[in-house]
Amino acid sequence: MIIIKDKKELFDVLNEWEASKVSIKKNEIKDPEEIYFTQREAARFLRITLPTLIAWKKSRKIPFYQHGRKILFKKSEILEAMKNSVI
Repeated sequence: MIIIKDKKELFDVLNEWEASKVSIKKNEIKDPEEIYFTQREAARFLRITLPTLIAWKKSRKIPFYQHGRKILFKKSEILEAMKNSVI
């Protein structure tokens, strides 16, 4: 149990708690052993145009992760989708 004595201490605890939530979210998205591609990198890897990749993403043919405005694709999931003839 934490006993908070003043406002500054309260805000310090809240800031630490917010920072811990952000670090957990970043760890969920970025696995150090996994390779992630941006949209351009994924399109180049698949040898398709960027509009084609965006269409596949919108139709959910290819799995992706979105964090704010950043969109990422896992290389292993792209390869799995290709193996299963989804794309």
